[in-house]
Amino acid sequence: MSGLTLCIGSKNLSSWSLRPWLLMRHHGLPFKEIVVALDRPETHERILERSPSGRVPVLLHGRLRVWESLAICEYLAETFALPGAWPMDPAARAFARSVAHEMHSGFADLRRELPFNATRRPATAPVSAAAGADIDRVRAIWSEARSRFGWQGDWLLGPFGIVDAMFAPVALRFAGYAISLGPTETEYVQRVLKHPAIEEWIEAAALEQPAREAPAALAEPPQKAKTRAAEATAEPVPAKAQPAAVPPPAPAVAAVAAADGDHDDIGEDEMPPGPVKRTPPLQQKARPVAKDVPPPAGDRVRSFILPPD
Repeated sequence: MSGLTLCIGSKNLSSWSLRPWLLMRHHGLPFKEIVVALDRPETHERILERSPSGRVPVLLHGRLRVWESLAICEYLAETFALPGAWPMDPAARAFARSVAHEMHSGFADLRRELPFNATRRPATAPVSAAAGADIDRVRAIWSEARSRFGWQGDWLLGPFGIVDAMFAPVALRFAGYAISLGPTETEYVQRVLKHPAIEEWIEAAALEQPAREAPAALAEPPQKAKTRAAEATAEPVPAKAQPAAVPPPAPAVAAVAAADGDHDDIGEDEMPPGPVKRTPPLQQKARPVAKDVPPPAGDRVRSFILPPD
């Protein structure tokens, strides 16, 4: 089977890119990543070279392209039969799909007023009543998920799943803006921040000085990525953040966070400024549909909601 390549935006800014990236890293899927710096004059054209929507993230698998973060997560879950992607229990699965789609399409005021900044040092910011309502809704989702379905594991619905990948960037937001949370939500934020892949993402975001497009490279295991990040910066990165009610999402490195409000992600996926040009990227000769994507390994494609054989 052809390898996977995930094209993402700057790690300090692109919350939507984090979602499928986290799912892939959590399950140890080997993939190459291409990082496109956001908010640059050439950003839109560089993204259009790979994504027909002009947005990131986009997954390249052979000649197949999958864009939109939730669609990427579902494609990966189906193709690789990722365990726990959606819960086995029908009621839990329906709840998970509902809140994952709600996250994908809603919470515009929260996104607008508290733009994603992976390396932001915790500090409060003014929040309108509308954004406050979004925060309360997220807290209610997390509380209901943990109380109804979370007893089988440590994540929202027990095992780590797509719903956790969708809400992980919100946990980073809550930490970065020092949002007041109850015990259940605070515990969940701490769990997200301690995930090795999240630590790796934040450390890489801290090294974006300035952010630039990186060539495709095989994604490294978390430990190797941490070692490389520590060697690349003049100031050592501590192994763990200092404990707090909501731990800071950034390592203690030189100031690297962008000014608040430099970028937001109100749309479904990251869209840099500029007109959308609907020119078809990656022009190639037409081929039969059946040959566009190499068949998956094995005799059949197993539904990702079924248990392993």
